[in-house]
Amino acid sequence: MQDFIGIEKTVHGRLWNAVHGGYFSDPAIARPLVETAAGVLTRSPADVVVDLGGGTGFLLSQLASHGITAGMAMVNVDGSDAQLALTERKDISHLCVSLADFRRGAVAAGNERCFFLMRSVFHYVGEDGLSPLLRHLRDQAEEGEFFVHQTASFDSEQDAACLNALYRRMHTHKWYATVSEMKGRLAESGWRVVATAAAPALPLTSEELIRRYGLDVGEIRRVRDAVAAEFGERDNVFALTPSGFEAKLHYRIYTCVAQAS
Repeated sequence: MQDFIGIEKTVHGRLWNAVHGGYFSDPAIARPLVETAAGVLTRSPADVVVDLGGGTGFLLSQLASHGITAGMAMVNVDGSDAQLALTERKDISHLCVSLADFRRGAVAAGNERCFFLMRSVFHYVGEDGLSPLLRHLRDQAEEGEFFVHQTASFDSEQDAACLNALYRRMHTHKWYATVSEMKGRLAESGWRVVATAAAPALPLTSEELIRRYGLDVGEIRRVRDAVAAEFGERDNVFALTPSGFEAKLHYRIYTCVAQAS
């Protein structure tokens, strides 16, 4: 996963909070995920709250500011030192490691219960990397522990295929599942999905993607034309603009519990 993230380090650090219109630093946008996590933690408190791929620690800060994590340790796990350096709260500890190398013992003692949180990470590992990572994360959880994640996924197979074609043509390894496929992959990996909920879509403009992925205007137009020729414009997913395109990345919140091995 580190290789997939490498190209994106140009937006890590201080630039991150402004990426995609501030999507990842907006409390209102994060509210559905925060409220879902808060509901689980209220019903089933944990000793350690672990944000996997937590970046700047924003989600943990949101939970803490609402008093949800009182008496719980908070650990922000991320592979980017630049992201972890922006964690403002002193009560959030850091662990700089890739998720493939993450081990439960690094954040919790043997008798401590964990709650796992994640937002917008799984698409980084690609289609072939998703199931191995899901199984690895399940191996780090004890039976009955919860994992709440907000993951880019689509109801429609064609919508998912459209965004996958778009990102493939931008030379990234990112891959987006349908909701049905994500549920299936989770179940196969030992995670029982107990609830799902919609989360705000992420608006994408070709101008910002040019900066994020190191493309040029000519290349992004070729990407636009190729995707439009294959899929056409898709309502609330992909639309043409005079110089490029606008797209929307759809998200779903999955509340999962670790099943017996």
